[in-house]
Amino acid sequence: MEGAKLLRPHSPEAGRIDPKVIRQAADWWARLREDSTDADRRRFETWRLARPEHDLAWQRLGALTRDVALGVAEAGSSVAGHTLRQAPLIQSRRNAMRWMVAAAGLGLGAWAVGERGAIRRLTADLRTATGERRALTLPDGTLLELNTGSAVDLRYTGHQRELVLLEGEILVTTGQDRQGRPFTVRTRSGVVTPVGTRFLVRDLDEGRRMRVAVLEGAVDVRGLDPADAPRRVPAGGQAEFSAGGGFIAGPLEPATSAWLNGMLIANEMPLSEFLYELGRYRPGRIGCSSAAGKLRVVGAFPLADSDKVLAMLQEVLPVSVRRYTRYWVSVGLA
Repeated sequence: MEGAKLLRPHSPEAGRIDPKVIRQAADWWARLREDSTDADRRRFETWRLARPEHDLAWQRLGALTRDVALGVAEAGSSVAGHTLRQAPLIQSRRNAMRWMVAAAGLGLGAWAVGERGAIRRLTADLRTATGERRALTLPDGTLLELNTGSAVDLRYTGHQRELVLLEGEILVTTGQDRQGRPFTVRTRSGVVTPVGTRFLVRDLDEGRRMRVAVLEGAVDVRGLDPADAPRRVPAGGQAEFSAGGGFIAGPLEPATSAWLNGMLIANEMPLSEFLYELGRYRPGRIGCSSAAGKLRVVGAFPLADSDKVLAMLQEVLPVSVRRYTRYWVSVGLA
């Protein structure tokens, strides 16, 4: 499992940072990732240790970005959109990197205040960054695997075992608990109770929907209201459930669990949707013109090399891929 490293981010609630310090941190970020020397690294350490605010700015950038574009994405769509609109004006890769990180840092204040849910996700018990996957065994023997960009809180007490899926997607293989405590997975739109099973749960549309796919056993799905009647999903089935009570069940689709084998499967999938799914596994943003987005994609593609996938698309579809930087990609008709 490549790059399986748990990201434990620094909380953005730790204080306001002067925009000048953000720009300085952005400048160091770019310099150290291009052509830095030993002398540059020594000067950076001198700068970082000179004031607590410098170190906090650096920690915050590292936690929110893991790489530059992730910081823009976390900072909010308005900041990211403004950054992308400036792409033609940026003359060098280094300046682009500085600009992106500065945009993320300057947008952080409003984002942190306005998105309490985002703060919860950044301080989650378990978290993976973009493109990462993480597998671990919980205290009761349950096996948990987090897909890219996922966050989970653990609520294990003397009376219950509960996972709270804050964002992303997980695979759960439940273990036998010696204390006989019930096991549940809680999302923003419903609760999943397994019946000795192996299953996937994905948070969709920022919590407005969730998807459950059952590989073994069965699960019961219900709304957040304890009075809601549960609906069972058997092995080989999947269902989407909304906070408003919508429920659509059907057979398990191969594409739903393909990420477990490092693949993205498309069967007549609109290109816009395909690029959204691919974008979950690479930092930055993949844009798509409305005309190109209507094209259909068929095939199986490796998630480990998204640049290779983009190159493959140009071979099988009448599209061109334009790269402003490594982190800004736009796909349009050729």
